[in-house]
Amino acid sequence: MYWKRLDRNLKVRLVGEGLFNICYWMYFPFIALYFSMTLGSEVAGAFMMLPPLVSMIGNLASGNLADHFGRRPILIGGAAIQTVMFVFFACSFSPWLDYAAFIGIALGSALYRAPSLAMVADVVPEEERRDVFALFATTNNMGAVVGPVMGAFLFFQFRQILLWTTASVLLLYLLCLILFVNETKPTSTHEKQVSVIAGVKHACVAYRHILGDRVFARFIIAGVFSVMTIMQLDLYLAYYIVTEIPDQRFLFFELGSMLLTGETILGWMLALNGLLFVMLVFPLANWTKRWKERDLFVFSCLLSGIGMFALGFVSTIWSLLLLTVVFTVGELLRAPISDSFVSRYAPMESGAMYIGASNLQYTVGRMLAPLTILFATWVAPLGIFFFMLVCSLASAALYTNLFRIISQNKVDDRRIKQKNVHPFRKGCTFLFGLCLFAALDKK
Repeated sequence: MYWKRLDRNLKVRLVGEGLFNICYWMYFPFIALYFSMTLGSEVAGAFMMLPPLVSMIGNLASGNLADHFGRRPILIGGAAIQTVMFVFFACSFSPWLDYAAFIGIALGSALYRAPSLAMVADVVPEEERRDVFALFATTNNMGAVVGPVMGAFLFFQFRQILLWTTASVLLLYLLCLILFVNETKPTSTHEKQVSVIAGVKHACVAYRHILGDRVFARFIIAGVFSVMTIMQLDLYLAYYIVTEIPDQRFLFFELGSMLLTGETILGWMLALNGLLFVMLVFPLANWTKRWKERDLFVFSCLLSGIGMFALGFVSTIWSLLLLTVVFTVGELLRAPISDSFVSRYAPMESGAMYIGASNLQYTVGRMLAPLTILFATWVAPLGIFFFMLVCSLASAALYTNLFRIISQNKVDDRRIKQKNVHPFRKGCTFLFGLCLFAALDKK
């Protein structure tokens, strides 16, 4: 989709989110290490489990709020919370205040996500959404490539300057949201003013209905299994590469060689993963535009699972990089179609709530993914990689099953329509015959 054809709301967000994500990824990869150094590894490990829970609550709340009050005010609110929290982080004199600011940033980010995705669904035709979601994924992942390289130096040497820069970028983006972004909530979804308690009850009933949807429930569970596999690049795979892969020499076409340690190999794999995201998300989304969503989901799971499982059998740098390409492509195929599926499946009047509920797959997946580190104490590496493969296969099976249910529902709806129309046709035929018989009899 060309830049000129994009809605102004999306143009503002693409530029703002792109700049912010570069700053965000300068600090995010190092925050766990920072808290380990300041609070102690055990305390930091326990406390790092809280942000996913905060994100889960924020995601669910933001979906309901965005459907009730509109996309724009919740976007602005989420960005404002993050801006204030980064200012607190920059002014902090205590690691405990740093942690409180980190929790606030997680909450603001969670509030921002659901209305941001719902806005894309509001202004982009269904057949073009996959491309637009891929464009946002490309922009956001540019920060994941550039940010850590710069942050490795800036976060530890000039952390206050980095945090103030991030807060300033967010403040400018917040002003742009206020001045240039319009409301996109469908006009057919007006809500009556209700009390806070009534609103909470309505949200609980609505989410219970959403999660009770057998298709959508399977989608979330399948996503959890898929995310558990994808997240291993930053978790068990990092541990495995550093501790199990031997140091080796890298030959560059007989022009020279260099000694690669496990840390260096991991850095190359992470860099390749991020580079592939930036370069291939949009082209792959465009190339697979004619593919069925079911096939893309299943193929994505198989590539991710097989790529991860095969890592347990190789140890050379070229093999590791090749398999990094395999499981990264699997992740790339899934990235845009997941949001596209939710925006298409969700009813217009509760689109943001469905998007908020769909984020449970990422939250729960991130919470369960570290189990592989726990298993590593008494399970061999090949057993861990086999567990990843099983998770991917379970995800593929669930995706296949949910699309079978969708197809069956369409068939049932067609049959119901045929049953409803068929007696009407019989009645019309009978009346026409009766009139014809009366006319002939009159003659």
